[in-house]
Amino acid sequence: MNTWKRTFVSAFVAQVLSIVGFSFALPFLPFFIGELGVGDTASQAWWAGVTLAATGLTLALFAPLWGYLADRFGRKAMVIRSMFCGTLVLVLMSYSRTIGHLFILRLLQGALTGTVSASVALVASVTPRHRSGFALGMMQAAVLLGVAVGPLLGGMVADTFGYRVAFRVGGLVVLLGGLLVHFAAHEDFTPPDAEERQSLPGFRALLASGGFAAAVLILFAVRYSNTLINPSFPLVVRDLLVSPERLNSITGGIMAAAGLAGAVTAAGLGHVGDRWGHRRIVVICSLAAAVASLGHPCPAGLYSLAAAHLLFGMAVAGTMPAANTMIQQATDPRHMGKAFGAASALSLIGIALGPLTGGFLARAFGLRMPFLAAALCQVLVAVLAVALIGRAARARSAGPPDSGA
Repeated sequence: MNTWKRTFVSAFVAQVLSIVGFSFALPFLPFFIGELGVGDTASQAWWAGVTLAATGLTLALFAPLWGYLADRFGRKAMVIRSMFCGTLVLVLMSYSRTIGHLFILRLLQGALTGTVSASVALVASVTPRHRSGFALGMMQAAVLLGVAVGPLLGGMVADTFGYRVAFRVGGLVVLLGGLLVHFAAHEDFTPPDAEERQSLPGFRALLASGGFAAAVLILFAVRYSNTLINPSFPLVVRDLLVSPERLNSITGGIMAAAGLAGAVTAAGLGHVGDRWGHRRIVVICSLAAAVASLGHPCPAGLYSLAAAHLLFGMAVAGTMPAANTMIQQATDPRHMGKAFGAASALSLIGIALGPLTGGFLARAFGLRMPFLAAALCQVLVAVLAVALIGRAARARSAGPPDSGA
C-alpha cells in the first residue's frame, strides 16, 4: 500500500473511532442532564443546547492555534494530541455531579480536541490533489459513520450500564483511534525554518481568497442549521413513544440509520463532485435537507420521524466534502493545517450557535420550532452556494490565483 493510502486508511478508521466515542452521549445528553438535577423538559433542552454550544465555542476559539501548531510540528502529532485529550475529558465527564461540572468539561472538550479538523488536515496534506474529492469525501463518511454507530452503541450501553459507564467506554474508543494513528499513519513532515515561516501567508491572506472564504461560509451555514435540531430531537422521540423503556436505544438507532445513510452518500458524492461540480452538489443537498427538516415538526408517528431524519442525514452529507475539497484545492500544501484550522474556527461557530439557538427556540416556542428554523437555514445554504461560490469561480477565471490561496 502506498504511504499516503496507508495514512489515509488509518486516519479514516481513527476518525470513525473518535466520532463513535464522542457521540456516545448524544442520545441521552438531555436525560443525563436531568440526572444532574435539571428537572423539567424545557430546561433539559435548554441546558443540552448550552453544553453542546460550549464545545463548539471553544473548538472555534482554539482551532487556529492547533492549526498553526500543526504546520510547525506536524499534522499527525495534532491528531494524536486531540484524541488522547478527548479520552481524558470523556472519562472526567463520567464523574460530573452538577450541570456546572458538565458545562466546564464540555468547554475543555472543545479546547483540547478538534479531531475532525486535525484528521482532515493530515489527509489533505498527504493526498494527491486529483484524489482529494474521494479522500475528503471518505473522511466526511468517517464522521457520519461515527455519528451513526456512536449514538446506537451509546444508547445501548446507557440502557444497560448507565450514563456514566457510557462516557467511559466512549473515552476508551477515542483512545484506540489515537493509538492507531500513532502506530500506523506516516507523515513526511519537515518543520519550516524561521525564514520560510515568515514567508508563508497568514490567516488574513487565507480569508482574502474568494474560494476559501466561500467554502468557509458554506461550512458555517451547514453546521449551524444541522445542529439547531440536536437539543430537541431526543425529546421529540420521547413524545412519540408509548413506552419509554428503550428510549435511549431507539433514539440512537434513528441517529444511526441517518448517519449510515449519510456516510454512503458522502462517500459517493465526494467522488462525483470532482466531475459534476461542488456547487451543484451543495445546492441540491441543501434543498433536500430543507424538505427533510419540514418532516420533523409534526410526524405521523415514530416511523415517519425516522424517515424524515434518514433523508435529512443523506441530504446534509454531500455538503461537507464539497466544501472541504474546495479548501484543499485553494490552499498551499505548506500551511494546510493553518487553512483547516481557520476554516474550523469560523465554521464551528455554527456548531456553537446552532444548539444554543435550538435550545432557546425549544424553550420559548416549543420543541418543533427548531426544525422549522433548520429548514429555513438550509434554503439559505443553497442561496449562499449559488451566490458566493459562483462569484469566486468568476473571480478565478478572470485572473491567475494568488500564490497563497
